[in-house]
Amino acid sequence: MLFGTLGLTKPVLATSPDFTMAANPGNVSVSLGYWAETMLTITSLDSFEGTIQLDAPVGPSTGLVGAGFSTGMTLTPNGSVSTDLQLIPGTTPGNYDLNITATVGSLTHYLVIPVTVSPVSGPDFTTRLWGSYSTLQDWDISIQEQLVSLGGFKGQVTLSATVTPNIPNAPAFSFLPSTVDLSAGTPAGYTAIVSTTMSTPVGNYIVAVTATNGTISHVYQAIMMVGDYRPQSEQPGPGNSTSTGNRPSSNSAATNILLPFGNASSALSTLRSFWWLQTIIGFSIATLVVYRRRLSLKEQ
Repeated sequence: MLFGTLGLTKPVLATSPDFTMAANPGNVSVSLGYWAETMLTITSLDSFEGTIQLDAPVGPSTGLVGAGFSTGMTLTPNGSVSTDLQLIPGTTPGNYDLNITATVGSLTHYLVIPVTVSPVSGPDFTTRLWGSYSTLQDWDISIQEQLVSLGGFKGQVTLSATVTPNIPNAPAFSFLPSTVDLSAGTPAGYTAIVSTTMSTPVGNYIVAVTATNGTISHVYQAIMMVGDYRPQSEQPGPGNSTSTGNRPSSNSAATNILLPFGNASSALSTLRSFWWLQTIIGFSIATLVVYRRRLSLKEQ
């Protein structure tokens, strides 16, 4: 007689290509009369790919009158793509939910972002970044931005930045000045400087800008897109870009509108067919982007 053991094989569940959607931060607080943001990231699972369609309806039920986000995004197999969602509050304080819909191909996923709209309760400050910037390898970009006082705030605000992913030769982000004197009722300007080298890896980066005064600290995010280096003679010509925003119509229903931006600069055009300028709507502060190509060794 033979004795033995019976082997049991654990079944392997087959998975289908799919995607996930997440927001950072997952909860948004915004003061009346100003703006807030959250970074949406869509990630491919099991080689899923396709064109991304986003919808963020606004209106009285959301406490918002505007939501701006990038268009023309494509999800690559096992990759991820991010967009900075910029939010403009309505006039009624309260706690609300913003429902985000993301569709890629035949799949649709939903994300609920809690939104708190509140009056300015004390001295504070805010700044405004565009949702995304484009540059090339071995370039410097100077971006004019502003700090705005809230609730009578006055004092010094210190600026710093981190770039993700933190890899060798990633774009360098600095400020001039790095400490800004802010007075009540008067916006204060500063310059954000982004530098790349010939060794900077091509791709998308997330820049997190921290503005601090004592116990008050805020973090603002933007996407930095780095394209392949090109000689000056091969730089692309001026181009147009579009961003999508959701705003309520006169009957309070949410509608999609396209807001074209003009020819900002030759480097603000398509850097290659897939390097679209994904600039978020400039709701209140216009940002001037000035490009300066570095001198080559022969020119120095």
